[in-house]
This record gives sequence, C-alpha cells and structure tokens, in this order.
Amino acid sequence: MARMFDEKGNVVPVTLIEMGPCTVVGVKTSDGKDKYDAVQVGYSSVKMDKLTKPMQGVYKKSGLKSGFKVLKEFRVDKTDGIGVGDEIGADAVFSENMTVKIIGTSIGRGFAGAMKRHGFGGSENSHGQEKVHRRPMSGGATDAQRVFRGKRGPGHMGNAQVTVANLKLVKMKPMYETGQTEAESAGKTPYIIAVRGAVPGKQNSLVIVEKM
Repeated sequence: MARMFDEKGNVVPVTLIEMGPCTVVGVKTSDGKDKYDAVQVGYSSVKMDKLTKPMQGVYKKSGLKSGFKVLKEFRVDKTDGIGVGDEIGADAVFSENMTVKIIGTSIGRGFAGAMKRHGFGGSENSHGQEKVHRRPMSGGATDAQRVFRGKRGPGHMGNAQVTVANLKLVKMKPMYETGQTEAESAGKTPYIIAVRGAVPGKQNSLVIVEKM
C-alpha cells in the first residue's frame, strides 16, 4: 500500500496493482454451443513444457505458441471485434475515477481460536473461572446430536476467496519500456493502478479486477 494526495490535500490510502496485458485465448458466443457470451484471457506467458498436457492442448487448439500461468473467463455483453490472440490492455477496459471490485485470496492465518477468528469478546475474569477465558461456548449437540453447519468456532482462518466491492480507481499509469512510444505500446504495456483502500491478499499475490 501507499498514499496519495487529492486536490484538497487530503491523504488517500491506496493499493498499487500491476495490470495486464492479457491475451485472448478463447471466445464463446451465445450463437455457439456454449449459449453465452464470454472471453477467456491468459496472463503471464510461460513456456509450453512448463504446463500440464491438458493445458498445452487448450493453448495449441487456439493456435498459440506459448501458454499462460493464469487462465480466466469473463462474461461480456458482446464479443464483436474480439479474436483469439488479441492483446487487451488495462486502458481498454478501465479509466480513472471508475468503481471496481477486486477478487483475491486472503492471507492464511492457520488454525485460530474463536476470539481471533470471529472477534468474540471472551469470558469474564471473575467468579472462579479458570483457563476458559478464550474458549467459545458449547457446540450445542443437545438435540440433533451434531454441530450445525456454519457454527462459529475455532478453525482454519484465511486463505479463502474474498471480494471487495465499490473501490475507486484513483490513478492509472502505463509502464513504458525504454525508448518505447505510446503508439508502440498500445495494448502491450502493463499499467500501474492505484485503488483507494486495501485489497485481499498479501504482497505480490494475484488479484482479479472487474468493473462494477
């Protein structure tokens, strides 16, 4: 995370994210066998021999010479003008002052107690209580003789998919290579975006940014 200053001089906490470019791997249309419009995009190219045989087949079927570490599918309103192999830059989808949602994997905290995991207040420290101050209540197996699904208690904390919505894209800036012009970098240059607030995941982790 970092901080920026707005027009009034107020401090704005932001998270810096590197975006794109992404390559179109597949296109699905409502007229085809899939019956819906979507675009499959790949991110971070990698050699074919680094991938599994099934994934190599996916990219070879699309006519691509290299594969990607990440392959995601996004629903779209229409697929006109989008073809396999096209490069999609962040500037083609996003702009400043836009509201976005970000999907990521939260930081894993391992096995945690109920107070840390769910914010329980704990038991009182008086009336003869001993060594039970951080314990949760009973599992409640008095009727159904089992613990109901979703009951809050100790367990695995974090390392789960989290979506944070209604984040404002404050700033976006292209990362030009040395000697590269804006025309030469169109759709092929990664962008650095600044999103107001925090996003799920640790530093250098992968996140998905979508328009609201």
